[in-house]
Formats: sequence, C-alpha cells, structure tokens
Amino acid sequence: PGRQRLPRRLSLSLSCRYDGALKACGARCRSVDGEAGPGDVLRMMVRAGEHCVALKYVHKFGQAAAFPPAQLVRASLQGDLSVRTAAMLLKYVPLFELSDAFPREAILERAAASGILVHELAGGKLVLKGRRRSDSASLPPGAAVPVKVGSAPN
Repeated sequence: PGRQRLPRRLSLSLSCRYDGALKACGARCRSVDGEAGPGDVLRMMVRAGEHCVALKYVHKFGQAAAFPPAQLVRASLQGDLSVRTAAMLLKYVPLFELSDAFPREAILERAAASGILVHELAGGKLVLKGRRRSDSASLPPGAAVPVKVGSAPN
C-alpha cells in the first residue's frame, strides 16, 4: 500500500540498466510506460543508489527541485568512482552550476584515486580510461594497476 508497483517490463529495465526506460522518453513525457512518470523512476533510481544516472535524468526532465543535484553529486562521490560516474560528474556539475562546491580538479583527483587514467586533449576535452576488469580482479583493493606502454597488440 502506498508504494507504486511498476510493470514487469519497466522493472526489468531498471534492474538491468536503470536509465534504459528513461532514455526513450522525451524531455516532456508524462509517463514512462503508461503508469509511472519520470519522477517515479528517478525516485526508484535514487533509492537503488544510482545517483549519478539519476543526475543525468534530473537534468533532462528538469527535476532539480524534487531531486537536489548537489545531494546527488555528493552521493555519487562516495566510494570508488567508475569511468562512467566520473564522466557524468564532469559533465553535469558545470551544467547545474555546482563547480564552486565540486571543483573539476577535485573530481579529477577522485577519479585518479579510483584508478582512472585521465588524459587532457587540446581544447580542454578529457579522455577517461579505467582499468580492465581482468587486470583489477587479481589485485588487492587500492593497489596500483600495471600499465603497458604502447597500444599495439603483441
């Protein structure tokens, strides 16, 4: 009671890729699947701990009043960052004008501390590269990942 139950096709989408159901919706859609609105799905994403993906759709659907971006960014910065999370933070922090509270340099430092290599290209664009799962699976947490020099296969 009081809890909205989403249809199976939407809940499968949320459990697999949380953002799949919202990706197909336009910015002004009222319903994701005929029953649940974007706000309902965003609420589920936040409860499931998908703060950074929620940040993306808070911007798309103009839901900043209901889902404060600063809280979503703060929650996204907890623990190790993935390449996807770091890239989304670097994109959406300036869009929400949160650069004073969350400076780009601090996000880049957190990304590096999480094992993400950051390369700056001409024009200020960034390329983020994470470690391979096979490389990191055998290492203890926090250990440096060995990097091969050169990009050509042997």
